[in-house]
Amino acid sequence: MTDEFKPKTTAEHLLWLLHEHGVEHLFLNPGTDSAPVQEAAAVLTDAGVPIPRIIPCTFESVGLAAAHGYWQVTGRPQCVFVHVDVGTQNLGAMMHNAFRDRAGVIVIAGKTPYGEDPESAGGRSHVIHWQQDVPDQAGVVRGYAKLTLEITRSEMLARGVGRAVQIARGGRPGPAYLMISRDVLMDPPADVPGRTSGYAIPGPAMAGRETALRIAGLLAGAERPLLITAKTGRRPEGFAAITRLADRTGIRVVDTPESGCLNIATSHPMRVGSPEAARRLVAEADLLVVADCDVPWIPKFVHPRGDAVVVQIDADPLRTDMPLWSFPADISVTGDGATVLDEVAALLPEVDLAAKWPGGTGETPAAPAAAEGPIAAREVVEALNAVLREDDILVEEMVTNAGALHAFVRRTRPGTLAGTGSPGLGWALGGAVGIKLASPDRRVIAVVGDGSFMFAVPTAALCLAAEAGAPTLTVVLNNDGYRASRLPVFELFPDGVSAARGDAVGTRFRAAPDLAALARACHAHGESVDDRAVLVPALERALSAVEAGRSAVVDVRIAPN
Repeated sequence: MTDEFKPKTTAEHLLWLLHEHGVEHLFLNPGTDSAPVQEAAAVLTDAGVPIPRIIPCTFESVGLAAAHGYWQVTGRPQCVFVHVDVGTQNLGAMMHNAFRDRAGVIVIAGKTPYGEDPESAGGRSHVIHWQQDVPDQAGVVRGYAKLTLEITRSEMLARGVGRAVQIARGGRPGPAYLMISRDVLMDPPADVPGRTSGYAIPGPAMAGRETALRIAGLLAGAERPLLITAKTGRRPEGFAAITRLADRTGIRVVDTPESGCLNIATSHPMRVGSPEAARRLVAEADLLVVADCDVPWIPKFVHPRGDAVVVQIDADPLRTDMPLWSFPADISVTGDGATVLDEVAALLPEVDLAAKWPGGTGETPAAPAAAEGPIAAREVVEALNAVLREDDILVEEMVTNAGALHAFVRRTRPGTLAGTGSPGLGWALGGAVGIKLASPDRRVIAVVGDGSFMFAVPTAALCLAAEAGAPTLTVVLNNDGYRASRLPVFELFPDGVSAARGDAVGTRFRAAPDLAALARACHAHGESVDDRAVLVPALERALSAVEAGRSAVVDVRIAPN
C-alpha cells in the first residue's frame, strides 16, 4: 500500500491483497454483487495502485477453466469472481476438474446483502436479493473445494485471502471458495494494510533416505518393473525425474491417457504408448511404482500378479476424497512424486537399456494403412505432427479419440501437452486461453471432440480469448455425436437392439451447428475440412491467423463411428 493511497472500501483492500499475494488475473463475470469491485478497480487504476488484470468473462465456467490452465503452467493461483449462488452453479464441471486435477484456483462469489434499510450502503435493492438468499450457498461446491469461507466482516479479509492462497497452493493443491456480500465490500477496511506475509507454502514432501533406499533396492532387483504415473510430469522437475529414473533403471513408464500432461517424451524407448500394452505390462510386472495417479489400472480388465510389490507415492496416498478407492499398496509414501522419484533415481546407477531389453520394447506403432474413406483420428494427429513446433502447447480433450493422440503424437519437451485428466467436458477452450496467458510467446492448440467443443460454451471461450488478447487454435474432431456415451450402451448390451443398429438413443446430432461459421461469428478464423489432402494446409492457415492475433477453429469431419 503506497503512502499516498489508502483504501476507502473493503473492495479496494481486496484487490490490493490479491495482487500482494501474487494473483495476476481476475476473471470477472459481473452481477449486482460485483459493483464495489468494479468501482474499486477504477479507483485503484486511476491512483496507480497495482491490482490483478481484470478480464471479463461471458460465462463463469470458461473463466474458471482459464484460471485452471494458467495454474498448470505457472503453479500460481488466479482468481475468478462470480455472481452469488447462480454464478457458482455456472462453474459446474470445471470446479470438479480443478479439484481432481489439483489446480490451485481462488473463486470469490458474491453473497446476498445483509442490510435492507434505506441507509444501508450496498443493502438489498432488488427482488433477487431475497431469491438468492439460499440456506447453503457454499454447499454447491463444498465437495470440490479445499476451503469454503464467508468473509462477514472487513476484519476477516486479510486473513481470509491469505488463507485462501495458502490452502489453494499448499500440500495437494485445489480450489478455495470465498464469499463476500456487497455491503461488506462497501464497508471501510478495518485492517489496513493487513498481513500478507506469514502464509508460507509447504515445500514438496520427501520420502526420506530409508524409504528411498528401500524403493531403490526393489528397483535394482526387479526383472519387470513398471512405473504408472498421471500428474508427476506436470512440472518440469517431474518430467526430468521420470526420465532420469527410466534411463537409470530401464523401468517401463505408463504415461496414462488420462494424465493431462506429458510425463516422459513420446520418443523415449521406455514409454508405454497404448492402453493395451499398459494392461499387459500391469499383469506381467513384478514391481509397480504408482506416482500421482488416481486410477493406475481398471480392475475389471487387469490385476497385478499376486506376488507383485506395489509402491504408491502421492500427497494423499489414502485418497480420502474417493470413498471406495481401494487399490493395493505394499509401500505407501506420503510425498511429492517428482521429489521422491528423484530421490530414488539418485541412489541408482545407470543401466544399459539395450542389454536390459535386448528385443526392444515392442512399442513402435504399426505403419499406417492406405488412406481412404473418412478422415481418421490418427490422420489428424499426424497432420498436427507435421505443423507443430517443439515448444507448441497441445491441449487435449479428445475423449474416445484420446488414445490416437497419445499413441501417435510427437511431444518431447515438458509442458507441451496439457489437459485435466478429469471427466468434466468443456475445459479445453477456456483452459487453452489460460495457458496462452501464461505462455504468451508460444502457440497453443486445443484438440477436442465436437461434443467437448459445444460443452465448452465456445462463444464465451472465443470471446474470452479476444478480450484477453490470447488467441488459440482449436481443432475439432467432428463425428456428429457423443461416441463416449454410445460405447457404454454397446458394452453393457452387446447383443441389444442398440448394438445391432450401431447407434444409441441421444448420441447423434441430427442438426449440428456449423462450427466454422460459429467461429467466424465470433471474429475468429474458421474453416471445415473433410478432405485429408487439404488438412495440413488448413492447419497452417489457422496457425497463421493465430500468429496474426486471431483465434481459429478448424472443424475436421472424421468417421462418424
